Amino acid sequence: MKDRIDAVRQKLEDEINEVRHELEVDLPVRIEEARSKGDLSENAEYESAKERQGYLHVRMAQLQSRHQKLSSINLDDIDPNSVGLYSTVEMKETGNGKQVTYELVLPEEMDIKKGRISIMSPIGQQLRGKTAGDVFTIEIPARSFEVEILGFTNILGEEFSAS
Repeated sequence: MKDRIDAVRQKLEDEINEVRHELEVDLPVRIEEARSKGDLSENAEYESAKERQGYLHVRMAQLQSRHQKLSSINLDDIDPNSVGLYSTVEMKETGNGKQVTYELVLPEEMDIKKGRISIMSPIGQQLRGKTAGDVFTIEIPARSFEVEILGFTNILGEEFSAS
């Protein structure tokens, strides 16, 4: 699983480098070209470039913060006996019997079509720390529903079932 975290970290580093290049190379050229056209108070190109610069500064801070948090993840701190990062959870809604399986992943890996939900999502957060056989209510903005965890596979590939 460390390789998956490393891949996400590399993706973030690549995006940080792209943002840095745009901030330090591309935008200064755009801003200077816009300045050379005269009156800045009615210069849409200048305003656009300055807005983009502000957005990129915020995005850079977000990316760096996320990268730092990823760097501090210690896989040894993840409890292998309960649902956590990289667990695959099979659960059933008790009201209608509908079964779903989700893998809890980092936000950057989320892909609902593949059954990957962010561990930081409302459902992901409520699944963390649960064990096979737990019955509890999941509350999301759209509705609340009771589920039973039928089983899960932890980060180490160990399987736990309710039966």
